[in-house]
Amino acid sequence: MPTPGKRPELIRLQKAFEDEAGKFPDLSLSILYFSQEKIPTDRTFRKPNHQIMLWQYYGQYDGSDDATARLYNNMQTSNFAMAGLRGCQFSCYALLEGEPTAHFIRMAQRAGNLFSEKECDRIKTQAIADFTSNLPPSTTGKPISCSNANRLAIWLNHLLHHLGRTHPRYLMEAKIGVDPYAASLSAIDAMLTKAKRKSPAPPAIDTRHFRIALSFPGEHRPFVCAVADHLKSELGSDSVFYDNDYVAELARPNLDVLLQRIYHDNSDLVVVFLCGDYNDKEWCGLEWRAIRDIVKQRRDATVMLLRFDQADVPGVFSIDGYIDVSTWTPAKTAEAIVKRLRSNDA
Repeated sequence: MPTPGKRPELIRLQKAFEDEAGKFPDLSLSILYFSQEKIPTDRTFRKPNHQIMLWQYYGQYDGSDDATARLYNNMQTSNFAMAGLRGCQFSCYALLEGEPTAHFIRMAQRAGNLFSEKECDRIKTQAIADFTSNLPPSTTGKPISCSNANRLAIWLNHLLHHLGRTHPRYLMEAKIGVDPYAASLSAIDAMLTKAKRKSPAPPAIDTRHFRIALSFPGEHRPFVCAVADHLKSELGSDSVFYDNDYVAELARPNLDVLLQRIYHDNSDLVVVFLCGDYNDKEWCGLEWRAIRDIVKQRRDATVMLLRFDQADVPGVFSIDGYIDVSTWTPAKTAEAIVKRLRSNDA
């Protein structure tokens, strides 16, 4: 979705597409599928016209030497600018036909330029996903595809997704039964409507309630980051306190008071990754004070101890239960944390 700063340009484009659609222009949009087995040869094109590749689906890559050599050879002998990647199972092209073709191309490119590079990547991925969603499931290999980064192709892919016409049952040719100007206007209307829906601002981090808060030393950040990703996927991104997700909110004076509030008062379950490094870190020590007071208040069910090693940590005794995660995967660790949280909820 284009940023709010681009809303005025969206409104100008809305008016421009509305004006052109009101003229009922003689312009048609078709999509053509070329495959290794069949390429349409009996097609008569109206003039003027313009054809542009939208995306290509190469197929499943199984990593074998033969598949690697074939893919490498196809890449080396392809004319990407003119025809894309050789050897693809499907190549999807858009075809514009009619007198207004050149004018529509200029307007569509202008609309496509509203998207950021990140948004363009999403649209390209989305177009392939729309196509492959109807393919039979494959048990082997990794799907390989490529998409056109031209802004006209970006807009047409976005437009076809909006129309729900990106994969019309793999007919070798399918004419989209709408005026491309009117379809573009509809897509822009939807974008403006979506931009108007303002999500409620999240509560300030001082008062935000977390389902889980993670306390760990930086030396084990890669592992804990992966655990956090699994937890956020299961519980929601706003349910887990992982410090790197709140860098802006934590850049403030009296951070010690804020962190103690998060761990002591504003989390359902505090997960502590104990190890020698944890014992040596000042900020971990600060968090540990808040956690020890939770235990003192007999709220020990809300604390979960995990260990990377058997180093002594003041305040932890042999009678305290923990999980040794030194040989566990982040996914398995996250699963155990969620299980504990659900147990507390019961």
